[in-house]
Amino acid sequence: MIQIQAERYVKTQLWNNFAVQHQIADECVPLFDVKNGQVTIMQYGRNDRIVLKRSAEMDALMRSLGDRMIQEFRDSRVVHDGILYMMLKCDAESVVPLYIGKAEIYGKGDKNLFANISDLVNGTDKFGRWGYNYAYHIGDLSAVTLAGHPENKKSAKYEAWRDGLFVLEDGSVRPKFDIMFWACLWGPDSQSIWYDYGKTKLAFEEYLLIGVASDVFPAALLNREGRNR
Repeated sequence: MIQIQAERYVKTQLWNNFAVQHQIADECVPLFDVKNGQVTIMQYGRNDRIVLKRSAEMDALMRSLGDRMIQEFRDSRVVHDGILYMMLKCDAESVVPLYIGKAEIYGKGDKNLFANISDLVNGTDKFGRWGYNYAYHIGDLSAVTLAGHPENKKSAKYEAWRDGLFVLEDGSVRPKFDIMFWACLWGPDSQSIWYDYGKTKLAFEEYLLIGVASDVFPAALLNREGRNR
């Protein structure tokens, strides 16, 4: 028991140090557009399906990071692997991760710019994995949260998101807490959660963060893959 408590303490310190070094609590923004305690719902796409609306602050953050990535690509001077992001909540003691992920600069093929990044110029469909289309976070979360979406677009993964994030009543979607979003470019100068390891690639850092977060915040973390247990 003592050893387990000691290991948890070390991992908690790793997490808290990472959050402080990257100023996550200070730089995070609301994920959703919320008015009067309800997530704003809007029509989207050719069929005018209803979706949950991202906040203007979240859109601005992702577009600014996308602009920088796209400029690096156009200048043939790519130094960042992509965007590291986190859906989170803040409590009195810590940044609590809800979902950790990434959007890499290169897609499949010969170093082509990934559509998840190029869509950040003026698109809304993919949006660094947070797009309104199906197969993207907001689109699939909307499918299980709001009426009118096809059954084949609904998944257990996003039902878990819905149940963890929202209270649904009388047609409204009410967040259980302030749902925040943080993102940064990840590159050679980025400070890993595993300080002694040195520089890390984006995919490996995502793996490390999910592993630590799954031990420190097992009940809150919504990631299914990459968990330590």
